[in-house]
Amino acid sequence: MERSISQKIIRNTIFNAIGRFWGILVALGLTPYIIGHIGVERYGIWAIVGVLTGYFGLLDFGIGTSFVKYIAEFYAKKDYEKINQIVDTGFVFYTIFAIFITAAGFIFINPLLTLFNIPKELYNEAVFVFLLGIILFGVSNALGPFGALQGGLQRMDISNKIAIVISIPSIAGTIFFLERGYGLPGLMVNNAIILVISSLLNIIIAFKILPELKFNPFSVSAEMFKKLFGFGYKMQIARISGVVSNQTDKLLITILLSIGALTFYQLGSTIVYSVMSMSALLVSALVPAFSEIEARGDRETLVNGYLRITKYMTFICAPLFIFLIISAYGIMIIWMGTGYEKSSLIIQILAAGWMINVIAQVAASMCIAIDKPQFLATGSIIIIILNIFLGIFLIKKFGFSGAAWGTSLAVTIGTIYFLIMLHNTLNISVKKLINITICYFEICIIAALPIFAIDMIINKFNLPINRGMTLAVLIVRILVFSSLYLAGVYYKKLFDENDISFLKQRLPLARNLIEKLSRIK
Repeated sequence: MERSISQKIIRNTIFNAIGRFWGILVALGLTPYIIGHIGVERYGIWAIVGVLTGYFGLLDFGIGTSFVKYIAEFYAKKDYEKINQIVDTGFVFYTIFAIFITAAGFIFINPLLTLFNIPKELYNEAVFVFLLGIILFGVSNALGPFGALQGGLQRMDISNKIAIVISIPSIAGTIFFLERGYGLPGLMVNNAIILVISSLLNIIIAFKILPELKFNPFSVSAEMFKKLFGFGYKMQIARISGVVSNQTDKLLITILLSIGALTFYQLGSTIVYSVMSMSALLVSALVPAFSEIEARGDRETLVNGYLRITKYMTFICAPLFIFLIISAYGIMIIWMGTGYEKSSLIIQILAAGWMINVIAQVAASMCIAIDKPQFLATGSIIIIILNIFLGIFLIKKFGFSGAAWGTSLAVTIGTIYFLIMLHNTLNISVKKLINITICYFEICIIAALPIFAIDMIINKFNLPINRGMTLAVLIVRILVFSSLYLAGVYYKKLFDENDISFLKQRLPLARNLIEKLSRIK
């Protein structure tokens, strides 16, 4: 049984990684094409629709976050009646919710668009895109319980295969509507078509992987709703923090500056959040593992595991984010071409702020495992409050970059808070964590020095700035930086025999490679 669970975790992690990577690749690949056809201001409208639907999503009391948890729980017990109640109750709740948010959208459309400084010539387009976006959001949520069955039954392989397959007509539709001149409204119509296709696939697959599924929207369970609500609202604060941290700065830019400025901010933040989402996969399986150790009462093993995995997380994420900071300009040139260079400043500021938070996701998993979610909740509240007030103040003070500084400072302070609270509970000095992780940052700084030398040489010879040349330079940067970083880690002997043994046990797929590396003298 344990081996079966382990195999599921490995399989699901692999498919999640593939699906996430493909999704990021498609999004990054289409963005320059989309902006080239609809322009900076229309792309800003496209981005703000995503922000607003994210905020509307906070009104659901976190019900959707409980679907996978309880479907998995009742599936393990073979209680198919309860699974049917989840699907029925979830569908009815989100159908009512969709009607509510759609009505709210029609009522508040005019004051919202006025608040966001939408140019008059784009107003009608913005109304159409916003209202259709809200409707699609509501329909997607209503059909969400069917898609949640794939997660609850641990069939992430299916969900990611669907995402990859459905991306093909999505790409084709994007090209079709833009080449035909339908612009921004065409993109939203394409989203509607893709939603219909993906929803039908999810419904068909739901009945296939769970033959016991009997859909009856008139069979709503008040008891099940209470259970879903009881779990969901506890997770809502963390969701609010995530939305505020990722989206509020965009709202403030739109309100205080312009819709066009949002596009440049969106481009920079997209790079950072893409790296963050891939990094998050590294800790996706920690909560159940930590929870099992805590349930056995083996706190010493739990603490050692926490510190060790934080060390590995730092080993991977520190160079990733620092390289992102020092290479932001080149990354923007390669991705978008010239004219979008100021987005690189957003990459640098946000990467610096989120770097510690990403590494601290190991600590966040610990908070959940030892039943201390209040640390995360309080840290989230700190982030929310600081993000809003710092964002407003710094945008007025420094303009465009002030939004990123507000987010980075808020996230850093909130992260430090819950780290301190966790370490106090575990009776571990925060200094111990710093000593474990600081060496990787030191090596990164040393490895970055030759990169600046490369930049000086390029500037001295006035080499042309284009995608081809910038890509060649970026490859050289990667080779130099990664080689020096790995050499520094090896020279400092930061991985001992216990680390090698631990990794061999936890990463069976990499056993042969680890054994070879462990024999290097």
